[in-house]
Amino acid sequence: MLADENFIDANEVTNILFVYDRLDIIGGLETRWMDEFQYLKKNNYQVSFLTPQQRFEPKISELFSIHKFIINDIDIATNFIKLVNHIINTIHNEHIQVLSIHMLDTFGCAAVMAAQICQIPVISTIHGTPDIYRRPIERLFIQQLAGKSFSLSISVSQHLKSIFLTEAPLTTVIPNLINLGKYQYQPNNLKSAWLVVNRISPEKYPSILRFLQAANDCKITTVDIAGGGKCAELRKCIDSLNIELQVNFLGEIKDIATLIPKYAGVAGMGRVALEGLACHKPVCIVTPEGNLIGLVTINNLQSLKNYNFIGKGLVSIDNETFFAQLEAYKSEDSQDIYQQLKLELSSDNWDKYIQLYKKVSFIDNKALEAFYHKLAYFANTLSVPFMHDDFFRHLFCETLIEYELNDIQKMWHYYEESIGLMANYPNPYNVSTKSKRWWKNMFK
Repeated sequence: MLADENFIDANEVTNILFVYDRLDIIGGLETRWMDEFQYLKKNNYQVSFLTPQQRFEPKISELFSIHKFIINDIDIATNFIKLVNHIINTIHNEHIQVLSIHMLDTFGCAAVMAAQICQIPVISTIHGTPDIYRRPIERLFIQQLAGKSFSLSISVSQHLKSIFLTEAPLTTVIPNLINLGKYQYQPNNLKSAWLVVNRISPEKYPSILRFLQAANDCKITTVDIAGGGKCAELRKCIDSLNIELQVNFLGEIKDIATLIPKYAGVAGMGRVALEGLACHKPVCIVTPEGNLIGLVTINNLQSLKNYNFIGKGLVSIDNETFFAQLEAYKSEDSQDIYQQLKLELSSDNWDKYIQLYKKVSFIDNKALEAFYHKLAYFANTLSVPFMHDDFFRHLFCETLIEYELNDIQKMWHYYEESIGLMANYPNPYNVSTKSKRWWKNMFK
């Protein structure tokens, strides 16, 4: 239920605490925060950031201009309640008025529990589908019980908003936005090569390899790959494709904005697509599982935006069609896309989105508070990991019955009778281990 609290005063400085379980890499999420923090500051917010010590990289933190980083060294699996209490103390000591979580995991759940005890509003942002399809016990505890505390639920794309069920009184889509002052068209020093921007890890191989195979058939002679990670295994996969184009590994590049303008085109997905389009480049989308979607056009821009530019919802094409797209491409096409980008996806849109932040209010989740006190009392009796413990489940079900949370009870029984409470949802992006030459079979 909504508590009798006033909305946040827009004229006063508001202390907001961001919570995420790591800050040791730079990816799309971290790049999004750089702009969000800038506009929060502009709108009288003072940002603090809480993250675990074991997944905190000081050099990465230097890229952010915020009030304070708060690091903790608590093992979540063995000390969940200790973590909750640490966050409670942080909220009190730093005079935090709003909590913003960015992962529906145990770390984020501990923060939501702390927000309930401290009676401050919670903003939740969903960044990807895998964050929703966690094990059923986690969905019940974190998304459904703790999720009743959400005052504002944000999704980064329309498809995420569609599949994430929430009772939050405020819901919206805030897409990934692009800083058009940083990513700009530069006509000089143009290479004939294409640039792939992707982290080098096994789950990324299908996308990278599919583009290389298509580029080879489309007479692209050189592809540079920018992304951190070990490239030896990927190099073996590339060699097995028997392609003629030259592939160069650039390693991790922190300033992609100065690199993209030097290339003839960009291949990737997600934020990479936005960055390429902002620089007026033809951008090729390849899905995580290796489906070639082809060039971004003014006609498919909205569909791609609805799926955060990962290519879902669109039909894949063959190499011949991709070649025809490249032959038909004109610089005017990029200019038309840029105008739409400027209107809908410029980072200047943060100003209007942050107006929603000012409307959040504390939602009193009595059931979550009761469950916190039960877990705190019995904490030293629970096994590790605590969600596997039968008595944890007893306390959880007991709380659902006491507070007549019939919707969660119904899903509990459904999961028990179907895939089981501890089952993992299948990951469609996992590389198949059935064939050692899966990268060859993809393109037949």
